Amino acid sequence: MNGITFKTLAIVLGVSSTAFTAPYVFAETSSEQQQVIQQLRQQLNEIQARLQRLESQQGSQPLTSGNAGVVEQGETTSGKSTAGEKGRGPASDEQSLAQENRTILEKMQQTQISGTLEFAHNINDWDETDKETGGDIEFGKLILGADGSVDNLIYSFQYRFYDGYRFLHHGWLGYQLNDANTLKLGLVQAPFGNMDYGYLGWYGNLPYLAGFNDNQNVGLKWHHDAGAWNTDLAFFKNNQLGSTNNSYGANPPGGTDYGEQGNKSENQLAARIAYIFGYDTDYTTEINFSARGGQLYNEQTHDSGDNWATALGLSGNYGNWSTLLQATAYAYHAQNPDESETGISNNAIQVGAFDFNYLIPAKGQMYSASLAYSMDVDWGPVKNLYLYNDYSYISPDGDYSPINGGFGDMGDPQLNDLGFKLTAGPYYAWFDIVTNKNGLNYFGSPVDNDWHTSYMTHFGINF
Repeated sequence: MNGITFKTLAIVLGVSSTAFTAPYVFAETSSEQQQVIQQLRQQLNEIQARLQRLESQQGSQPLTSGNAGVVEQGETTSGKSTAGEKGRGPASDEQSLAQENRTILEKMQQTQISGTLEFAHNINDWDETDKETGGDIEFGKLILGADGSVDNLIYSFQYRFYDGYRFLHHGWLGYQLNDANTLKLGLVQAPFGNMDYGYLGWYGNLPYLAGFNDNQNVGLKWHHDAGAWNTDLAFFKNNQLGSTNNSYGANPPGGTDYGEQGNKSENQLAARIAYIFGYDTDYTTEINFSARGGQLYNEQTHDSGDNWATALGLSGNYGNWSTLLQATAYAYHAQNPDESETGISNNAIQVGAFDFNYLIPAKGQMYSASLAYSMDVDWGPVKNLYLYNDYSYISPDGDYSPINGGFGDMGDPQLNDLGFKLTAGPYYAWFDIVTNKNGLNYFGSPVDNDWHTSYMTHFGINF
């Protein structure tokens, strides 16, 4: 048994007494001493196996403190080595590798896994079954997500499951250039209008349903944060991962399997600039301007038109109060097949989301206003009460109808969501009164120039 072996033993056990007595054990020739040697060899084998096992599990710690009491072969009593560092190299390399792997694992453990399980209950005033039964409690959604970073590399994704369909909400890889600049590549949120959602309640508003606010597209986005000033620039190769209406945000769904018109957005540019008055205080007012536009390709005619949109927004936070105001102007100049082939008016553009297609005006203006109040309460487990109202309105250019293929002319679409939210730790419950008039035929309600109401409850847990 050589000195290097005893060094390994001393490192693992941290008991220098065994290492110091080992040379004297070798000097004895009695059977008793030979038995001790055999026991030491057996212990050494067990210790070496344990070391390998611990290092493979990334559980070993730096063990350099055990080296102080070991006299290497070729070393003088003064402690200076005459044979180089051959005895230290392998152990040091193994420890360095283990430490490096532990560091990587610790960084990867910065990933935060999140999720939401939600149930829903609706009563629609136009549904006779709901009136007679009081509606049913149904599965709402399951959300699974992850966010994390390794050094300057950042990443995020969220996948959603609904009753009958599922989709990737967002998924991107990013790089933090410095404290002020970030790049994101993948399915990212388009920089447009009031961020992040453009509304304050549960249901949403017409700019969201029409595909402008809270929309995700595929491409590269640069974000610059200069304190009170924020700037975003983006290039989107396509609006979704392929031609589909199975998505969170509304977009022209493309091919004939998903839409009769066949339009989809390609090669889009987007920009947004915002300034925050009262930055870094509890009373802030953000004014933002955004614009986007690009190619509108038709998969049936194989011709390209174009589309554009601009928005001016205000986002205010004043203590417990929050408010949003936004005006949006937009136009789709589509190269559609003949109306007789598609059955859809050229005054309407077909968009799709949540596995469902519907019609919006091909050109028009949208206006939205939101107000919310949040207050802490002490109602048993309930710790927060959140009140809100979202109102939105579309003014089409020209004739427009949400039904009958867009042919004809009906009153301007309107939508209002009045509600409140209760929060108790990870539990939550939203209570909404959603009313709409000619609301894009999205709600399942009659489109007849009258107001219709849906009473909605959504409750679940965030984890």
